[in-house]
Amino acid sequence: MPANPLEIVQQSQAALDRFTGVESPPLPTAADKEPVQAALLALAKLTDYQMFGILAASCDQGIAALRAYAQAFGYEMPSSWQPVEGPTYIKFNPNLGSCHTDSYTGEHRGVLVSYQSAADENLNQIYGHFPLDLF
Repeated sequence: MPANPLEIVQQSQAALDRFTGVESPPLPTAADKEPVQAALLALAKLTDYQMFGILAASCDQGIAALRAYAQAFGYEMPSSWQPVEGPTYIKFNPNLGSCHTDSYTGEHRGVLVSYQSAADENLNQIYGHFPLDLF
């Protein structure tokens, strides 16, 4: 990746453009995942913080995904959350240290990453759905 922040943003956003809809392409191998991981983490370095929305088949699956994403982005896992039965929605805001869980009746699965930047409005974007096991 280039050293120029504008180029980093442009290349990262271009790499993530295919992940802006409900149906995202599969990433079956580590080689497929690597550029997506790199783009997500490059944007993370340029923003104040990120929030995660996770849609999973179970709370355990969602928490496992949250644990992996939180570690990759350098966040501590929240210390408490309310387990729910069945398909689960999890919203994690590391800026507030909050983790909300709720039942989810939809069929979509994956992780939404919402970038938050006070300095650059163009960086305030949501990407996803990413695979639960991306990290």
